[in-house]
Amino acid sequence: MQIYHYCSLETLNAILKHKTLRLTNILNSNDSAEIAWITRYLDAAFAKCYREASDQLRKYISPITLEGFVRLFTDEFFNDRYSVYRFYVTCFSDGGDVLSQWRGYADDGKGVSIGFDADMLKKICSVKTPEGRKQVSLHHIIYSEDAQKKKADKLIAALFSQLEKLFADVTTEQEALEYNDEVLEVFENTFLTLFQNSVYMKNPFFHEEREIRMCYFVLKNHMAKENLPLAFDTRLFNYNYYVKENQLVSYVDFDFSSCIDKIIRELVIGPKCITNIESMNYYLHTFGITDCTIRKSAGTYR
Repeated sequence: MQIYHYCSLETLNAILKHKTLRLTNILNSNDSAEIAWITRYLDAAFAKCYREASDQLRKYISPITLEGFVRLFTDEFFNDRYSVYRFYVTCFSDGGDVLSQWRGYADDGKGVSIGFDADMLKKICSVKTPEGRKQVSLHHIIYSEDAQKKKADKLIAALFSQLEKLFADVTTEQEALEYNDEVLEVFENTFLTLFQNSVYMKNPFFHEEREIRMCYFVLKNHMAKENLPLAFDTRLFNYNYYVKENQLVSYVDFDFSSCIDKIIRELVIGPKCITNIESMNYYLHTFGITDCTIRKSAGTYR
């Protein structure tokens, strides 16, 4: 199975020349609600769980206290000015010949879509760090608001379940205060999980993109020194910046030079691209890509 990265011919040339894909800071994407989309479900979910909480819990956590915790950790994880975490992503589609993708990401149909081997990418993303952390993942985007809401509801319900256990045997305000560090930890862990799930949720408006993301999750202060080995001798490296539309955009490169001939399995020539299949085949051979299906878009877009 292939998943497809749409790009211009210039970008294709850069990808093949350097044998890398660029993962960029998700906050510089074309969706103004990136990452924060999940937060639209939080107020209702917290209100529902609080209404259904035990009298014991509500005795020691007031509505004002709860609101303070929610605002604190929403800022910590979802406000870029305060968050210590970053997501870097590169995007694919499960369709290799989609009009909206040609228009939006492949030089208005004059570019290509590159078919990457999805199974190889999954194995590459399955590698964990020596500390047992999985920093890189490959996921389909969830566009269903119902599915998104259910995920948020489940995580917040689990938070309240942990709080209920903490306060089950508390009898005084002083005892309740002694659990403050544990309460903060419960909120922090839940919001970290919400944040990690947020990268796979988008406004349904974008559903026709059929997006799949390769995501790199990292602490901001680890980026400059990061060189992360992955499967098949691939790696993430070269943390840097480029300028786009009057802003600095941070990125990290995914180096697949060790397996370029195995990871690129198909190339679709855009409907407006005048390069023919034979020329594209010769071109790919110069980069050692010899077992790649090449086809022309079926579109008549012009």
